[in-house]
Amino acid sequence: MAPIPYSFRAYVFNQTLRHMHAAYRAAAKALAHRSQEIEVYVRRELGLEPGDPFPDRDDDDDELDYIGRLYDEASDLEYEARNGAHLVRKAFLIALFHHWERHCNRELKRDSYAHPRQWLNQRGRSELAKEILELSRAANCAKHGPGHSCSDLFKTSPHLFPRVTPAIKPSENTLEIDEATLERFFTAVRKAAS
Repeated sequence: MAPIPYSFRAYVFNQTLRHMHAAYRAAAKALAHRSQEIEVYVRRELGLEPGDPFPDRDDDDDELDYIGRLYDEASDLEYEARNGAHLVRKAFLIALFHHWERHCNRELKRDSYAHPRQWLNQRGRSELAKEILELSRAANCAKHGPGHSCSDLFKTSPHLFPRVTPAIKPSENTLEIDEATLERFFTAVRKAAS
């Protein structure tokens, strides 16, 4: 039986990658609309029409301030949505890297992952080696927390840790993966496998 050509294996890899990317976009879109849903909820609770101004809270009496409690609840829901979006991006970052890692291990007949710089060079994809390494470090930082991956990633990509100071070290808690970064990683993996 003849071995399956790489082009077919890459096609199967990229099909799964497309499904993963579509799942990420659906989750991100749902969370992006959360602010509008919260506003609709608050307006409904207050009996307001779209465009009606929101009333002020009554800070004199917290116990009887229904409006203030509703605004606090809405603020908590907004915070959860923002954090949820960031957690979704980190989860898909990890899933994306593991999809790539399994592909490389299978192609290179390895039991454990090592950066495939030489394999990328042989396939004419050397320009993607740096992004793939950044993806690997970011996923490992998100997954494992403080350690070599977070420290090494901070040295090469400090913009992914905007809250790091001399008192705050790079960790999974200070790693910030925005939408553009995750999209860049999806693109790099797709190109690297093609």
